[in-house]
Amino acid sequence: MRDVFAGIGFMIAGIVTIITAQQFPTLPSLQYGPSLFPSLVGGGFCIGGAVLTLNALWQRRKAAVQEVQGNPTLAASPSEKMSWAMVLPPIAIVFYILASDYLGAMLTITIIMFLLMLLRKTKIHVALVTSVVMSSAIYFIFSHYLLIPLPQGVLLGGSLPWIF
Repeated sequence: MRDVFAGIGFMIAGIVTIITAQQFPTLPSLQYGPSLFPSLVGGGFCIGGAVLTLNALWQRRKAAVQEVQGNPTLAASPSEKMSWAMVLPPIAIVFYILASDYLGAMLTITIIMFLLMLLRKTKIHVALVTSVVMSSAIYFIFSHYLLIPLPQGVLLGGSLPWIF
């Protein structure tokens, strides 16, 4: 039942984010304004909350059917158990905040993605290649396309020579 309430909470947070973002001032020279990214995040919250709520309700229904059929051992929902999946995103965010100024955004994102993939039992070579490629793509999109400056870090001397 916790997931139902969490999903509803995410949907409410998404709606509030979208409503708040729509009140941001618009710039006449741009096709999109400062409300675009928060609106996308709010939409993602709404979609994620709806999926979480529907999945939790479906799991409860499945557990009830299994109980009626006389198989209560399968009725326990895995979402009721405490797992690392609930704790890792906030830890990753705190790690990014603390480490990105020293390591740089790209290296910090690579480390986070690599560790998260290893914890999800991804093969090491797949996790390494995917995390490097995706963090490079994220860095390139944010720094070159969206023109959002990301920390380069002092570890590499403030420059990333392999990024054009």
